[in-house]
Amino acid sequence: MCGAPALTSRVVRRAAAGGAAPVVAILGAAGKSGSLSAVAARKAGAGSVIGLVPTQAEADLLTSARLADQVVIADARDPAAVAAAVRAAGGPAQVTVVCVDVPGCEGGAVLATADAGTVIFFSMATSFSAAALGAEGVAADITMLIGNGYVPGHAALALDLLRAEPGVRRIFESRTAEGDGHAG
Repeated sequence: MCGAPALTSRVVRRAAAGGAAPVVAILGAAGKSGSLSAVAARKAGAGSVIGLVPTQAEADLLTSARLADQVVIADARDPAAVAAAVRAAGGPAQVTVVCVDVPGCEGGAVLATADAGTVIFFSMATSFSAAALGAEGVAADITMLIGNGYVPGHAALALDLLRAEPGVRRIFESRTAEGDGHAG
């Protein structure tokens, strides 16, 4: 989980250095790694953070945490719904970060991402062949990164974000109180 915000920060910082502040979409934004990634994206220069979640309860949690500029509800396994939700919220995204813990989210991430954009897959449920073939099939000119969990300074960055951001702490506290085992 600690690697997600660190790699998100690096990718968003590079995208922001190239011109306009990027739109960043976080799939699974109300989870632990998703909430940390949303804050990291904002601190790295995102122009807008779109948080995608599957339910109204998750949307309420993310909205109250104030970690995303736009909060949208869609099933991350439904590519058309994900793409439509992200576009309606100001996308497509220049950077899309997948922090969900279910298989089948590759297509939505690809379709929600602008040409020349980047998708970071941080879910061990990701099918990398589905991501690659899906991107090829829809002629998506994107870069796809596999988050391996290690980026220099990743643990310190995650702890600093957790300490400094009350919204992230609220999400973590709600997740640990639930004992949900939620990987996102």
